[in-house]
Amino acid sequence: MVSTGEADKLMDWKNLNTYFENIPAGFVSELFENSEFPWSPLSRLRPQIETYFENRQAAGQLHAEKTVLYDTDNNLIEGAYYITRSSVLSEDFIDPTLKIFIGASSLVEAGATIKDRTIIEQNCEIRQGAYIRGCVFVGFGSVVGHTTEIKNSVFIKHVEAGHFAYIGDTLVGSYVNLGAGTKISNLEFRSLNAKQNEIFPQIPFKVSKESVKSGLSKFGALIGDGCETGCNSVLCPFVLLEPRCWIMPCHCVLKGVYGKGSILRPGRSRAKKL
Repeated sequence: MVSTGEADKLMDWKNLNTYFENIPAGFVSELFENSEFPWSPLSRLRPQIETYFENRQAAGQLHAEKTVLYDTDNNLIEGAYYITRSSVLSEDFIDPTLKIFIGASSLVEAGATIKDRTIIEQNCEIRQGAYIRGCVFVGFGSVVGHTTEIKNSVFIKHVEAGHFAYIGDTLVGSYVNLGAGTKISNLEFRSLNAKQNEIFPQIPFKVSKESVKSGLSKFGALIGDGCETGCNSVLCPFVLLEPRCWIMPCHCVLKGVYGKGSILRPGRSRAKKL
């Protein structure tokens, strides 16, 4: 039998407020509503971005080459802007066809690539070589840096991913710094048969020795407010970090829930016992 205290602990790991203490009103708060699991918002990210652009009109200007690919039935496959000249936007940029929004006062540098279904709020930096693959929300004051790739992910606000990072299928809180070379892996190893037949099995996740059906074949991490990752750190699929965790440089963090303020280094990285 599970005691009341143990039951409360089991519930805490599911609650997005355990990881994100200040969820801004608007797009993010709506995305996070009625989430059964902390990763649930990722499955709603694409449709919510599409809803965001309903009845919006084109506005603003980018110094960029625009490319759009259609299938034989004239349905959009993908589209992108390849930035050709750096600029600080004097007004919001909106492309309702590709569903791209970039807020005023954001710096967009030459050499960046921004694909369809992307929202970048005001005062962000999109640096040379950044690769934003789509289905992405980049919150106020965030940085997507040189050769940093991000897809199907959320930066709530003031997130810095300045150098050589990969962020896939991940939720990142406020005031988080991802050190140079941080890699958030989102796909577990697969068998030869799975690869030959393009099978992507559901990633298993256990809580209190019981399996939880994640429903996801790809999931990176959930990184709470104020966390820091050291240079060249690696987060395995299904790492859940409560606020203000530190990951030491060159350390690989294994699947699990890590309590508030954990300092993760070789020999001292233990997930919470839920």
